[in-house]
Amino acid sequence: MRKLVLIVLCTLCFAPVSLKAQQAMRPQGRRFGYGVFAGVNYTGAYLPTSLTRQVNPLAGVGLQYHLTRRSSLHLQPSWTKVSSDNARSQLYAGGSYALRLAMLKLPVLYRYYLGEKRKLFFVQAGGSYNLLTGSNFRQEYYVQCIVGPCPPILALNDAASNKSAVSGIAGLGFNIELQKISIPITFQYERSITSYLFPSQFDAPPTGVKFDTFSLTTGINF
Repeated sequence: MRKLVLIVLCTLCFAPVSLKAQQAMRPQGRRFGYGVFAGVNYTGAYLPTSLTRQVNPLAGVGLQYHLTRRSSLHLQPSWTKVSSDNARSQLYAGGSYALRLAMLKLPVLYRYYLGEKRKLFFVQAGGSYNLLTGSNFRQEYYVQCIVGPCPPILALNDAASNKSAVSGIAGLGFNIELQKISIPITFQYERSITSYLFPSQFDAPPTGVKFDTFSLTTGINF
């Protein structure tokens, strides 16, 4: 009986403390939010040798759900592209290739704010499902000419045989809070986990294409 009384007394004593802690962790205001963002990415593709990196545009919308005062989940559908049109990389002596991808990205990110009272600096990580909206892998084959450059004797343009791939994301950022909006500035790194596959010639295995990307974005959250 004494043990039961002690348990009840301890529960009554610690219950207010536990309730206050839970209330402190709950997000203030609305749990849901939305916004828009835009920026640039610096992307390189690998086949497995690397293509020349290029800067490309990035734009999208953001949906967020506040888990606690210091954490939130973010869904950020966006459109971007990866290309190597400006400089063709040597495949081997006698050939070269060029790559162009356009994709719809669907990243899901977990964001954690480092400050407890003010949401200034944050880190985030997650994954992205990337759906191709357009793709072209151009392969050119040459012969060796004694005088002057030779035109390609064979030029092949292929689309990817699969339309989706998965990538991992990690990043950090700074959040500027105003009265009714916030302006996040985010720098993040993304790397492919799975490959886009392009048909190869002469019954060779498909060519797998992966990419890694550094991106810098800003926007407005409501």
